[in-house]
Amino acid sequence: DQPRPGGGGDRVDIMINAIKLLLEHGVRATRQLGLGVLDLCYVASGRMDVVYTGLSDEGWKPWDYCAGLVIALEAGCEMTHRDAKCDDNVIGRPLLLRRGYDFNLYSKSMICGVNRTLVENTRRVVLGH
Repeated sequence: DQPRPGGGGDRVDIMINAIKLLLEHGVRATRQLGLGVLDLCYVASGRMDVVYTGLSDEGWKPWDYCAGLVIALEAGCEMTHRDAKCDDNVIGRPLLLRRGYDFNLYSKSMICGVNRTLVENTRRVVLGH
C-alpha cells in the first residue's frame, strides 16, 4: 500500500469505515455541511436525524458547538460525547445531556440526535460496538 498524501491514511480509514458501518445498518444517506453549528441546527429543525464528530482527530472547535448546542438542546435533542454511554441505570449520567449545559466545549467528540435511542445506536455503530 502506498501512503496517502498528508499522512492521514489511518484517520481517513476510520471516518470512511464509520460511514460504511452506518450505511450497512440502514442509514440511507450521509452528508456534511461543513459548519458544525449548521449541522446542529439541521438536527434541531428535523432536517437531519443525527450528527457526530471526533472519530479521529477531526473534532470540532468550541465555536462550532456554542450556538448549536443551545439551539439543539432547546429543540429537545440529545447531545453527548462520543464515548459516553446513554444508560438510564447510571446515576446522574454525567456525560449525557438532556436539557442540560454540561457539555465540554473543548471536546473533540460529540453525537447529537433527535432522540436518545438514535444517539445511542449511532454511537454503537460508529464505534463498532
